[in-house]
Amino acid sequence: MAFACGAVGAALGLLPAIGVTALAQRALAGTLTAAAAWGWVATIAVGLMGGHMIYLWGTGYAHRVELRFRTDLRRRIAVQLARLPLGWHTEESSGRVRSTITEDTAKVHTLIAHFGSDLGLAIGAPVGGLIYLLTRSWPFALVLLAWLVVTVSITGALSARTMEQMTEAFTESEKQLAGAAVEMVDGIAAVKAFGLGERLFGRFSTALERYTRTSYEWMRGPGRPMAVLSALMSPAFMLVPIMATGWVMAGRGMIEPVGVLPFLLVGVGLPSGVMNLASLSNNLIEAQDAARRIGELLAEPVLPEPPVPVPVGRDADGGVGVVFDHVSFRYRAGDPLVLDDVHLELRPGTVTAVVGPSGGGKSTLVRLAARFWDVESGGVRLGGTDVRDASSQDLLSCTAIVLQEGGILADTAEENIRLARPGATREEVEAAARAARIHERILALPRGYDTVLGAAGARLSGGERQRIAIARAFLADAPVLLLDEATAHADPHSEREIQEALAALAADRTVLVIAHRLATVVDADSIVVLDGGRVVQTGTHRELLAASGLYRTLWEAQQ
Repeated sequence: MAFACGAVGAALGLLPAIGVTALAQRALAGTLTAAAAWGWVATIAVGLMGGHMIYLWGTGYAHRVELRFRTDLRRRIAVQLARLPLGWHTEESSGRVRSTITEDTAKVHTLIAHFGSDLGLAIGAPVGGLIYLLTRSWPFALVLLAWLVVTVSITGALSARTMEQMTEAFTESEKQLAGAAVEMVDGIAAVKAFGLGERLFGRFSTALERYTRTSYEWMRGPGRPMAVLSALMSPAFMLVPIMATGWVMAGRGMIEPVGVLPFLLVGVGLPSGVMNLASLSNNLIEAQDAARRIGELLAEPVLPEPPVPVPVGRDADGGVGVVFDHVSFRYRAGDPLVLDDVHLELRPGTVTAVVGPSGGGKSTLVRLAARFWDVESGGVRLGGTDVRDASSQDLLSCTAIVLQEGGILADTAEENIRLARPGATREEVEAAARAARIHERILALPRGYDTVLGAAGARLSGGERQRIAIARAFLADAPVLLLDEATAHADPHSEREIQEALAALAADRTVLVIAHRLATVVDADSIVVLDGGRVVQTGTHRELLAASGLYRTLWEAQQ
């Protein structure tokens, strides 16, 4: 439909040139009457207005189709992002995800909303114009056609060899720059606070240099022939072959001087369709690349939901135990194991701390309990149920997790806490905030609980963000609590308040806590020492200090 409208619009666009030529010929011949003049003026008006209106109608129709398609596509992407493992989100650059949702879908928009009508116009205008010129003087028309074919063939051959490759490289460098920019902005506070300067700006600088280099290579590769083609096809330059051919043919009596007029009116516009085709081919390549990236995102494997979910078992008091049954895990096939045959049993209502050197797999262990990923071998069981056999909703209702990064959405303080239980009342939200020692700080905000947080609103310190996350955990009231170095970004005052809040939160719950400062977990029921992905020691604080091992080495290093 859009293609047909573009082609019809192009055909009607020839009527003004036909009308002007007819008026000029009859005026010079002295045969122009008032009625004929008004008739040709009406023809010109119909061509100008009708062609434009039909083209716009076709484009509008394509936009309506594309709007429905893009809405459905973005909804599918959103659903896919929601279904992807939480671990995928921790590894993938937020800048790349944003680029896929916004920029790649916009390129698909260009393909659907504009390609059909523009293609009809790009083909209809030169084909219709050439047919008309052939009826006026076929030798003249063939000369122009030969000029177009030779020019396009040479420049097209020069640019086609590198166009697709360079377009893909340019788009990839653009996405890397977007991701590096987002990460740099997110970490700007750390950069300024610790004076890391050039080292932490290095990734952004590298991405920027690659983007600049790729842009220059694109201009030097396919861009240069395209610039030459654009110059040779410009209306001003097209006057050269038209005037030269007209002068020769008129001088030899092959055409009347007035016969050159349609070639001046229509011939200068013939290359516009060719240039539009070149532009459309570039848009098509970009849209294909965008569609490929969107397809890759939609094809990312999701964590399967069990066809018949098994409920998580609870003891008589509602408690839920956690078992890591000889778990081995690696992030990608071929990578070294992050966890190697880890076996732990967390009894309901107990606190288990996991400590050890950085990179030992502690955070991965916590995330596996929440099923950020599926294990490679072994299993993780909550209440006797393998997490792969439980529904995601059941897992969410059984676990509350507080990570190092207290995630804050661009929403009100109340809604940020209510994420844990969307149906919670204002009173329940405030009670959770009081328990997390963040209520007074929220009241001090400009609009209290109605203050918008995040980049678009009020900013909170690292410790305050953690207490928001703890408030969510209080509101969720889940029997299993997973803590991944919840005080990592807190100042001494915030750390004390966070520890008080966590102590209250941990009561009567099964707690798995990752700790860097050993002094914060000396009262844990059990301490597990993880090194190189393997459990090397277990016991209480006193038992581990009495033994000669890694725990005592770590403890002495922190005193």
